[in-house]
Amino acid sequence: MNYFKGKNFFVEVPDTTAKKGERYNIYLNIDTDYGFVDEAKVVINQQKGTNEKEIRMKYITTEKKMNIFACEISLENTGLHYFCIMLIINGKSVCIKNDIQHECASMTNDDMPYWTLTVYESNFEVPEWAKGKIMYQIFPDRFFKSEKYQPELMSSRVTKEWGDMPNWAPESDGEIHNNDYFMGNLKGIEEKLDYISKLGVQIIYLNPIFMSQSNHRYDTGDYEVVDPYLGTNDDLISLCNAVHEHGMKIIIDGVFNHTGNDSKYFNEYGTYNSVGAFKGKESPYYNWYRKNKKGEFQYWWGFKNLPVCDGNNHEWQEFVYGENGLIDKWFSMGIDGLRLDVADELTDEFIENIRIAVKRNKEDGFLLGEVWDNAIMKEGYGKQRTYLLGKGLDSVMNYPFTNAILKYVRYGRAKYFVETVNDIITQYPADALNSLMNSLSTHDITRAMTTLVSDGIQDSRYNWVWDVPYGREWQFSKLKMSEEDYQKAREMMKIAVAIQYFLPGNPCIYYGDEVGMYGFRDPFNRQCFPWNSMDKELYDFFVKIGKARAKLKVLSNAKMKIIEANENFLIFERYVDSEEEYSRAKKMENKIYIAVNRTERDIVLDIFNKMEDTKTVFEYNASDNVLSKYGIIIKTSK
Repeated sequence: MNYFKGKNFFVEVPDTTAKKGERYNIYLNIDTDYGFVDEAKVVINQQKGTNEKEIRMKYITTEKKMNIFACEISLENTGLHYFCIMLIINGKSVCIKNDIQHECASMTNDDMPYWTLTVYESNFEVPEWAKGKIMYQIFPDRFFKSEKYQPELMSSRVTKEWGDMPNWAPESDGEIHNNDYFMGNLKGIEEKLDYISKLGVQIIYLNPIFMSQSNHRYDTGDYEVVDPYLGTNDDLISLCNAVHEHGMKIIIDGVFNHTGNDSKYFNEYGTYNSVGAFKGKESPYYNWYRKNKKGEFQYWWGFKNLPVCDGNNHEWQEFVYGENGLIDKWFSMGIDGLRLDVADELTDEFIENIRIAVKRNKEDGFLLGEVWDNAIMKEGYGKQRTYLLGKGLDSVMNYPFTNAILKYVRYGRAKYFVETVNDIITQYPADALNSLMNSLSTHDITRAMTTLVSDGIQDSRYNWVWDVPYGREWQFSKLKMSEEDYQKAREMMKIAVAIQYFLPGNPCIYYGDEVGMYGFRDPFNRQCFPWNSMDKELYDFFVKIGKARAKLKVLSNAKMKIIEANENFLIFERYVDSEEEYSRAKKMENKIYIAVNRTERDIVLDIFNKMEDTKTVFEYNASDNVLSKYGIIIKTSK
């Protein structure tokens, strides 16, 4: 329960998330000096005022000049609920609402926030292996090329030397074809598992690996065949087995919103020995694709190489998640989970059936979704989305945390950081929160090192900080960092990593961030891993902080509280508050304190001087409770 004090009154309200059908009490204690309370009731509704209900609060007793009222609530509709207490005192109506700014309750008729309560399915659980672990994201073409695999070259593809700049300018036809390949492969990933494991990684996530017409492989050509430049289906099986032997799990991209136009199913160019949907209604795949009112194929964001699939078509559904369908086939090769591309554009029902197929294959299979905004607040298809309420996704990519961390480290936006983080930790079901994919860089955004120091990065309350309002030619011209900027970016990166690693969820390393890779958006964020010019000092930092984190098992399920946040430094706490959580953690450190200094001057942390029985588990540019330039200190209770 949560307590909110007001002026001569206080309220006790439920925790911010609840299982469907659980019963909770709400209490109001109000000073008798306010006068006679004619009526007290809890008003609850959901987004857009739906499912509104009023629950009368009963008078219980009067103690020490405080009138006590209470009621019991039990909600059967999953989703985000909003509630306040409405009073009639001496014949006048007034509300008690959540005064977020002052962290208290206020009696007011002003337009102030309600409290929120996210209600989710009572049987919702996420596998333990997917909570509080370090992830590693790999763009397969650019990670490592094993000489043990030599594919037959294709005339439609351009082969480039490892380390060259990816093609970034339009070709003579004005198009960017994404057909340049550096020949990274699955065998290469397998050969580097020791390297990945040393970082403390326990989950590997691969961008698409199946037959496609481009190097990013989000335009699938054949869902049942590993792209021949990456390897074979047997190579995928071998990789999965090797990952498991290293004590890790592996998840792969599932791209089900669209296929490529040069695919077995659409076959616009006749590449495949099939009658593709492009040929018309005689194709067995024709109904797999969405059309507009004129009967014309729809394309994802207008890209003519990405025809959109119809998630309501039965044949397409059976192909993806039916018995012996794609998901069954992929899991038979040894994968442990899926990341759903553009999950926002899949229907809730489609995602729910994918979940059924995932859990059918592995009871502890993991289903992650690409969602850019707050997943609980999202609306689509004319209604509130339900994919994070227990029947669909286990969790999501967590770009709000990415944005909050980078804005804080670069610009000192403490208030934005606090608001963003608190929204997520109070609105997401605990299991979903603890299995979030928390990145600083991905294949879709500017790499963190560039975001932290480079020109073109802009800050406003509502933007993604990594966006730049300039095209590829400008990005290329500004790509190379000066040595001074690089050294600053490296130190700021460490601050960002320290925050990332200890927030709820799974910190995810985008391949190469740990050795100093930088660059603006696609394709500059997808360059080859610099195996011969790694920043070993930065890599050692990742290894060291990863080891420190791995010892703190409590992080898998620990709660979070921000102690202090300002433009100079940030202190937050992870903690457990029950014997059951102690037991699950198998450690007695029930509190972890994380402090970072984003400035270049020394900061004394008085708070630690007031604490007893703490021990330091990690420090960088810090000693005796003093944070030096870009300093980090992590302590636990003994």
